[in-house]
Amino acid sequence: MNRSMLKAAAAAGLAALALGAGTALASMMPPVQTHDGIQFVTGGIGESEASAMKAAQRQYPLALEFVQKAAPRDEYIADVLVQVTNTKGKRILTARSEGPYLYARLPDGEYTVVATYLGKPIRKRVNVTQHGSALAVFVWNPKH
Repeated sequence: MNRSMLKAAAAAGLAALALGAGTALASMMPPVQTHDGIQFVTGGIGESEASAMKAAQRQYPLALEFVQKAAPRDEYIADVLVQVTNTKGKRILTARSEGPYLYARLPDGEYTVVATYLGKPIRKRVNVTQHGSALAVFVWNPKH
């Protein structure tokens, strides 16, 4: 086999490997859900599902992450009630997180996100565009 054929075979093998890895990650994703026409996905429990979620983040204009302060290091949490409203006060999305991540396909615009964990709400404003993910990280401190 000549050198150019070897390079082509190696490139084809790497492409197949990359495609297989992407397919494997996609199969570990939690199912896409819909609420009032808004698609979202939530999860990230376990290393494989967390990796799949992180890889899919750029496909969703809004990315939310939920964390609780703990020693020696912070912990990801689930079971967070999430409510997203637009600038007119209309509730666009209500969902409960099934892991530390919740990603949503929202139209461009400004939104208020209220995330409530163990009865403690945290409010954040986000500006969503179709170019990348608007990331909002919610951190609860159990001592407050």
